[in-house]
Parts: sequence; structure tokens; C-alpha cells
Amino acid sequence: MYTKSKPFLLHAITSVHAGSGSEIGLVDLPIQREKHTGFPKIESSSLKGAIRYAMEPKCVDTEEMKKFELIFGSKPGRNESDTQSSAIAFSDARLLLFPVKSMRGIFAWITCPQVLNRFNDELTLNQSNADTLLVPEPNSVSSDRLLVSNNRIVLEEYSFEVKESKKAQMLANQLSNLIKQDLQIDLLDRIVVLDDDDFSDFVKLSTEVNARIKVNPNTGTVDEGALWYEENVPPETIFYSFLYLGKVRGKGIEGMESDEDVEKYLIEENRFPSVFQLGGNSTLGRGMLRKIWV
Repeated sequence: MYTKSKPFLLHAITSVHAGSGSEIGLVDLPIQREKHTGFPKIESSSLKGAIRYAMEPKCVDTEEMKKFELIFGSKPGRNESDTQSSAIAFSDARLLLFPVKSMRGIFAWITCPQVLNRFNDELTLNQSNADTLLVPEPNSVSSDRLLVSNNRIVLEEYSFEVKESKKAQMLANQLSNLIKQDLQIDLLDRIVVLDDDDFSDFVKLSTEVNARIKVNPNTGTVDEGALWYEENVPPETIFYSFLYLGKVRGKGIEGMESDEDVEKYLIEENRFPSVFQLGGNSTLGRGMLRKIWV
């Protein structure tokens, strides 16, 4: 039973490929998506595995490794009498803000009422102390910086009639206050609240799709059948997730028994990685995510 929850954001520093396996279609290696909405996501198992992988090398002695396994669970392959279940869990990372190319201002962060309402609902369900976000009406912007003419913006190749809204400005301020200590990019002039359907179209059609090849070292040409297409979530995408904490299962050790001990180890002692790699293409410098506590 988990007794505490801690919301946090994930900011994509680079392109991120949290893969869902191969498919027969235009994209050979697609990203993970919610089945009912089609929105990009990062599954909790992928998230937890990446964070564990980032933290484990810092356990320099037996005592430290014991605490680590009391929190994250024992490694596979242990004897049944020596296995340990995890004291923490993660929710799937869901989409909050998605970056889209803009004719003015370089790019905009788009969201929609459905996404904002779901974020607020999950904060409430998890009894978080964080303030819920305002939900402006669709087709509103936080600033006139993105406007190409009176009340019009151009995102990708699509033009939208919008209006500068006080609620959108207040939403931008709320979001900026959440991340300003961790992210040196100003959200205040970049927030666009679209209609749910328009937002859905962008997050389905405006991800990165890259062609990848394998070159034959003998001929210097592409190996036969070694061309594939791979989907990525673009840099600047912002997800949200929840860290759930409980007491150590079974008998712990001194200093690692209660949910307060788990929280102290991960958060107060700042062991939770501020930046970590997730997904494929780690040797290409992709998958870098920044953690931001809410």
C-alpha cells in the first residue's frame, strides 16, 4: 500500500524514443501511445527501469545496495527466499505540453482542455498539495508574440483564429512557476490552448519520424533490408507522472523501513536523478529527460 505521492514533470531535452515494438506500417518503430486517445506516453515500467538504471551505479557499497533494493526491489534471478518487492511505484507519464513549430516565436507549447482537466483530476485523486491548473477556453493564447496578424496564428502549415486570453496568461504563469527553477525557457509567451480534436491531430501527426540505415562496411552502401523508420517524441515535450511511496515491504533495516525513510532517501537526499536517459538510441545521445518536482 502506497501512502504518499509526489507529482513531477519530465522535460524532453532531446528526442525521446520510448518504443512500443515493431509494427507493419509506415513507421517501423513507433513510440508508446495511449490506446484510447492516441496521445504519446511513457509507460511506468519504462520510466521506473530508466530511473533504476541511472541510480544503481551510485550504490558504492553493500549497505547502500541493500537500501536501494529495499526501495526498487531485488534483481531478477534471486532465490525466492531472497526476493524483495519494491517500496515505490510510478504512474505512466502522460502528455501535458507538446511543442509545435510556429511561424512566429519559433515554436509554441500546445495543450487542450481535456489534457488540463485530466492533469487536475489526477492531482486531486492523488491528494497532491500542488495547485490545479486553470482550463482556458479553446483557441486562446497567452501572448500576442505568436500572432501573425490580428487574432491568427500559424502552427506547422495550419492557421488558427485565436484570442489573447487572461486565463491563458494565468495558465502560462502557473506553468512557468512550476518549472522556472529548473528550465531556462520562458513559457509565458508560448502557451496555446487548442480544441481537443486539433490537439489530438498534432500529437499524432507532428512527432519526429527519422529514417535509419545500416551501412555495409565492405561496400559502403546500405545493407539489404537495413532501412527502417523510427518515431520520436520531439525535444521540449513535457510529460507529468507521479511517484508513489510506501513503507519497505517485509523487514527493513535501520534507516530504511518507513515511507518517510524512502522519501528521505530519494527526495530529501536528492538521489532521484535530475537528468536521466530513457528509451532507445542512448548511444546517439537521445532520450535525455529532465525531472522537475511539482
